[in-house]
Amino acid sequence: MKISLRVVIILSFLLLPALFFIFRSNHTQAQNPPPAPSPQTSRREKLDCASCHGPGKTLPQTGGEPFHRDAHRQHLASIHAKVQPDGKPAATCKDCHTLNGDMTTDLPADNPNSTVFSTNQEKTCGRCHDKALTTFHNSIHGRLLEKGDTRAASCSDCHGRHTIKAVNDPESPVTREHVPDVCIKCHSGIVPAYEQSAHFTAFKNGNPKAPVCIDCHTSISHDTAPASTRDFALMMVNKCSECHTAQAPSYRDTFHGQAAAFNYRLAATCADCHTPHKNLPKSNPESSVNKNNLVQTCAQCHTDAKASFVSFNPHPDPKNPEKGYGTYFVNTFLKYLLLGVFCLFGLHTLLWLQRSLVAFVKGERRPAASAEEQWVVRFSRSHRLTHLLIIVSFIGLAATGLPLLYFFTDWGHWVVAVFGGLGVTRFLHRSFALVTFAYVIYHLWSILRSAIVDGAAVFRGPYSLMPRGQDFKDLAAMIKWFLYRGPKPQIDHFAYWEKLDYLAVVLSLPVIAFSGLMLWFPGFFSRILSGSALNVAMVVHSEQTLMMTAFIFAFHFIHNHLLPERFPMDTVMFTGRMPLSRFREERPAEYERLVAEGKLDSITVPPPSPKFSLFAKVFGFVAYLIGLFLVVAIFVTLFTVK
Repeated sequence: MKISLRVVIILSFLLLPALFFIFRSNHTQAQNPPPAPSPQTSRREKLDCASCHGPGKTLPQTGGEPFHRDAHRQHLASIHAKVQPDGKPAATCKDCHTLNGDMTTDLPADNPNSTVFSTNQEKTCGRCHDKALTTFHNSIHGRLLEKGDTRAASCSDCHGRHTIKAVNDPESPVTREHVPDVCIKCHSGIVPAYEQSAHFTAFKNGNPKAPVCIDCHTSISHDTAPASTRDFALMMVNKCSECHTAQAPSYRDTFHGQAAAFNYRLAATCADCHTPHKNLPKSNPESSVNKNNLVQTCAQCHTDAKASFVSFNPHPDPKNPEKGYGTYFVNTFLKYLLLGVFCLFGLHTLLWLQRSLVAFVKGERRPAASAEEQWVVRFSRSHRLTHLLIIVSFIGLAATGLPLLYFFTDWGHWVVAVFGGLGVTRFLHRSFALVTFAYVIYHLWSILRSAIVDGAAVFRGPYSLMPRGQDFKDLAAMIKWFLYRGPKPQIDHFAYWEKLDYLAVVLSLPVIAFSGLMLWFPGFFSRILSGSALNVAMVVHSEQTLMMTAFIFAFHFIHNHLLPERFPMDTVMFTGRMPLSRFREERPAEYERLVAEGKLDSITVPPPSPKFSLFAKVFGFVAYLIGLFLVVAIFVTLFTVK
């Protein structure tokens, strides 16, 4: 078939542009070949020996640059890329990803055998950060990782993986500004509560003292973790006190604060009342200490708490009348009463002591009783039994109660430790309180029996412990003797100082006992009275106990045991007997009356056995040494602790 010249020309004209385009495209490809496949997409094809090994190539940086570009770039900007004084980087890739540079140990991060697996990071990072290794291991995160809990935060979770910054670097994730953002990654249920708190509000407003996570939870990273959440709450009391200096002392003055100082697990801590994270001002309706929420808050521990109970002030200040006029008045009165008692009886004791010492130096001393000498009954069995119970219970109450009052002293903690902890001390204190109630009931029964059955005059006469006119005369005569102005008074069966000792117990014991019962059963008594009455009870119980302890051991023991004529120990109250010669010297009025009435023979008895006398001396010395220790500890604390 013939093709005309015209057709050929037309076809050529149409094909020439196409041929030109094809030629142009091929020429361009020859000049600019397509780029090689990315090592990220074709890693297996390009990961040959020559890619990493060869002249001038340093492992593993050379391999990291083309194959781990993002990680390599982040590492170069981190603290680990900083050159050390010896010219080496702080940490290279193989320092973290291999064992001793062995590339066969470079495993994927999600491999449990990898050096950067969560449970292995502690050892890996610890190769360089040896101090941090020890502290992190003891932290709450370190302990959980040791147990194999992969959910616990490892080093990289807080400090980052490759973009690790110095701790003091503003861009570091562990700075105070960034910590909440780091913690929320794991603690998504806690951080939002914190972000509603007064702490976070102050932090966002630029208050440099406002706490963030690491200020309170120091054990999460590199501090030794407490044994339990409860131990942490008790530990946090001291931490809270560092910032809340105005509230801390008033909290410490309550049983809550005193018990917390001894790590007593049942004691209410700051977190128990104010919540651990969402702590709000009491004016906030959502606050746990808002007046509308207090019953619910207190009921967490005091299940019988009612509306009247929450009028108790957990932050009292007995020196501030605005914190409670009742507490302020009672505290002020008891302080002056304590001062007056010590001044009055202190002066009396000092005058007596100097007069007795002068008499002792001049040879005015009582000769020792002979073996053949007759003895007389000084105290009845009921008196001796009551006195024995008083000694046991009073020393027990003082030894188990005063350490709580002086919780801030070493000796207070030592005494509690001797008893086996505050739980045991608290149990013993209440047990001794029951002994007190027992001897009070027994003493009242003895008085009634003497009055009704024996017909004794228990409220008047020389055998009564109630004051009478003759006692004031004896006091005046005693002062004259102190001042070398006259002889000793003619003392009867009970001396005025013995009656004062007795009345001190009779008047103080009900006050101490009732206030103690209020603190023992706060829920019950707050229904009868009010919660604010518990604040008064706390002051009364503490101050009265302090005064009684000091009075008994500082004055009563001196009068009856440490004066030269009775030193080193008067065992009459324990044995109930004394030599006739001493009886005639110390109780001349009673002696003359018995002789005149012909009743002296009715009270004569044989001397106590040597074994019983020895027991009385040992028991008395032990009791006095315990009391002396407490008194000295109290006075040293008063004059040394501000």
